Amino acid sequence: MDHYLLETLNTTTAYMEEHLLEPLCLDDIAARVNISKFHLLRIWKGATNTGLMEYVRRRRIALSLGDLLHHQNSIDFISAKYSFGSERAYNRVFKDEYQTTPAKWRRNPVPLNIMDRFNTGLLGRAAEGLVYFRSMSVLPAFSIAGHQMRINDRENASSLEATERAVHFFYHDRLRIENPVHKDVYIGFTSVPEPYEGSTLYQPSLQISTSSIIPPDMQVRHVQAHKYGVFTYIGLHRPEELSALTLQEVWKYIFGTWMPAAQIDLPEHFSFEWVNYAKCSKQYCECDLYFPVSVL
Repeated sequence: MDHYLLETLNTTTAYMEEHLLEPLCLDDIAARVNISKFHLLRIWKGATNTGLMEYVRRRRIALSLGDLLHHQNSIDFISAKYSFGSERAYNRVFKDEYQTTPAKWRRNPVPLNIMDRFNTGLLGRAAEGLVYFRSMSVLPAFSIAGHQMRINDRENASSLEATERAVHFFYHDRLRIENPVHKDVYIGFTSVPEPYEGSTLYQPSLQISTSSIIPPDMQVRHVQAHKYGVFTYIGLHRPEELSALTLQEVWKYIFGTWMPAAQIDLPEHFSFEWVNYAKCSKQYCECDLYFPVSVL
């Protein structure tokens, strides 16, 4: 059986690309893919980091650049061709995207970063979910609080101890932290002791600030500002089912392929999962995986 998420994303992309010069609406797209609008929006946003109709709009603008360069058609004609409704609307969205107008760019073309066709080939499979490299990001220093524990990596692959501890923290211990930065954002922080002897330190936690009140039995960790490689995982299951078993293909790629190419040189080795429960449901999980590249 085909991978459901990949099939959904491929069908959605193909349908939108084939009908970019026609009126398109969310109802039409969802009906073509045969899933609810809400579910489709969540899957698309999770996989592309772009809204569905935003993608349509930006793809139309990108395709219109060829008309501006190679045809003498009026701006009004081009706006109608790409379903912008009016020259005024086309000018507005073009300027929002490229900080210039179509007429100015036509007279003096300069390089532009465009929204290209979404390529599902850039997505990797992780069990029944998908993962992709989202961005290189800079995070300022932050602090977390939670219970740190030692996890045997080999045993955790079968016992799923880290997942059980994470679930317990989120539904019980998390509520004991007063005034966290984001009460619904779970951070699973993993640090690797030196020398590595088969176990890591795992800390289910929340981000805290100076106004947070932390129970005395919890550990506080301060993380310096770093540059990170950020991967996003999406899956059609509850976030509580996210585990080392689910992500084993992700770890294989990150540690075996991405990290050697990234030329990472850090005094401390760690990573963390960032799960915003406001984006998740009983049928959907979205998780960002942060891997530091350098200290800032």
